[in-house]
Amino acid sequence: MDRLVFFSDAVFAIAMTLLIVELRIPDVPGAELGPALTALIPGYLTFVLSFVVVGIAWMSHHRKFRVIIRQDRNLPRINLLLLLFVATVPLPTGILGSYGDTVPAVCLYAATISALGFSLTLIWVHSRRRGLIDEALPEVVYRYVLVQSLPVPTVFAFSIPLALLAGATAAEIAWAASFLFAVVVRLTYGRRQV
Repeated sequence: MDRLVFFSDAVFAIAMTLLIVELRIPDVPGAELGPALTALIPGYLTFVLSFVVVGIAWMSHHRKFRVIIRQDRNLPRINLLLLLFVATVPLPTGILGSYGDTVPAVCLYAATISALGFSLTLIWVHSRRRGLIDEALPEVVYRYVLVQSLPVPTVFAFSIPLALLAGATAAEIAWAASFLFAVVVRLTYGRRQV
């Protein structure tokens, strides 16, 4: 298990580091630096969004693997699927930073984040079904973690048809709502169940 977790930590760290690569120091005269930095704002905001999303995914992965105490032959495969999407995040981040007002950029980003989130959820569900989770973990905690993992990837998935029907901005607004929805789920479900 340690090798799987350490390898995963490395992929998360590299992906988070590569997010900044798309932001370049402007090569302009000093008098033009202000407008050049202003032009970087969309890319910087996309970097921050992706850093937060991947960081939350890493923390979730870390918490899950504290109670996943065994592995079968499929757990590393599912984990590799997750890492595929984690490693992919810098590409749609760069595209979104440059073309954030376009539907293709928004759809590519949403598909990547959704796939990342659902693959992380798949690790949790698979581990429970195969008896890989510590038996001492209460069922209510398992359900709480499961419910908590669904809002962000679900909203990002639904933002794809939303972007196609209503435009890129509508999808991006939905993304912000997904994080609020995740907080509401955490507060309401957590208070009631855990």
